[in-house]
Amino acid sequence: MAVLKYTLIRLATFCLLFAACLLMGLGMLMGLIVGLIGSWAVGYLFFNRLRLEAGAQLADRFGATERRRSSAEASDNEAEDALAEEFHQGTQTGDGQDPTRA
Repeated sequence: MAVLKYTLIRLATFCLLFAACLLMGLGMLMGLIVGLIGSWAVGYLFFNRLRLEAGAQLADRFGATERRRSSAEASDNEAEDALAEEFHQGTQTGDGQDPTRA
């Protein structure tokens, strides 16, 4: 719901600023620039809490916090971790042997 509120506030602010620029005779390009920058500034300065809530809602909806892994990827990761642990244990013992050679 915060996304809709924030979007409507930004859209209304843009339309008001754009219309004001057109009424003052500044032209469409200047109206677009002023409307975009002005609606961003109003949203950022005066509706910061609503902006943060909308961002969190969009992140929850579209961004997966943790990617699901297949069983093959999980077993590969475990094998790599075991190999790395074995390598580090061999280099820390100081026995002078190269753990990469058999």
